[in-house]
Amino acid sequence: MGKNVKDQIDEIKNISTWKRGSNRAVHKPLLLLLSLAAILRGDERLTSYKNIKEQLEQLLRDFGPPRQSTHPEYPFWRLQNDGEFWEIPEKELAIKARGERIRTGDVPSSVLLDINARGGFRKALYKQLCKEPQTAVDMVKTILEEHFPHSIHLSLLNAVGMPPVPELTSKAKRDPEFRSEVIRLYEHRCAMCGFDGRLGNSDIALEAAHIMWHAHGGPDHPTNGILLCTLHHQALDRGAVGLTNNHHIIVSQHLYGGVQVMNLITGLGGKSLGMPLDPAAIPAANYIEWHRDQVFRDPVRPVSEE
Repeated sequence: MGKNVKDQIDEIKNISTWKRGSNRAVHKPLLLLLSLAAILRGDERLTSYKNIKEQLEQLLRDFGPPRQSTHPEYPFWRLQNDGEFWEIPEKELAIKARGERIRTGDVPSSVLLDINARGGFRKALYKQLCKEPQTAVDMVKTILEEHFPHSIHLSLLNAVGMPPVPELTSKAKRDPEFRSEVIRLYEHRCAMCGFDGRLGNSDIALEAAHIMWHAHGGPDHPTNGILLCTLHHQALDRGAVGLTNNHHIIVSQHLYGGVQVMNLITGLGGKSLGMPLDPAAIPAANYIEWHRDQVFRDPVRPVSEE
């Protein structure tokens, strides 16, 4: 007897992601976000692998860890192993067509394309989520909180085609003491550009950023924090900027734009990060190295000599 819908929902919330230390594994979470967005838009239950491949490859390039290649076929196929919520009607045909071309358990992308494979949530679960969209919204919130920093949630929701849901873009609850301490240590000033705007008695557009993401075990500790303006916080979390171990700012060659991008971001390359008042709170090398490996988009843009 198959599992009921409630059990299937629990399986999605507890999906098994590939892990090696603190490395990021977002293939399955991104595919689930795509599928949940489709439900909330009222799309059909099954989507062709060809369509999923195109969307997921772009999402992995934009929101996944920096890698030389993407493999959208892995989450598309492997979600079947996480429970009874994901269905590929052409499963047996894919296994037969696979032959001995790849290790047991996976199917090459070329095979999935050749047989026009489709994937999606099982019928009962799909109907339940269509009937109770709040459940789908709750699942989206869980995936976002467990795998991505809040600063990029809105960009990610737009990228997967999520319809407007105010609940998904509300501020996440974080340790207020961490924010207050980081603000104090950096004297209410962005550590990258020096922005120190205030509206009345309140800071404006200044945020306590985690170098190693909170969603991946980064602690609420000053050595894992930097005070940044909203722009440079998002640039850090998207991998457009990063840090060296001697606390110089690096900029990705993948970032491009006009004069304002040069003035606001690329021109920071090679400059020293603003330091906190307390030397004991200087960003720690292990968090910087995690960001460089898991988030920053290599290669580093050369620093122009003027």
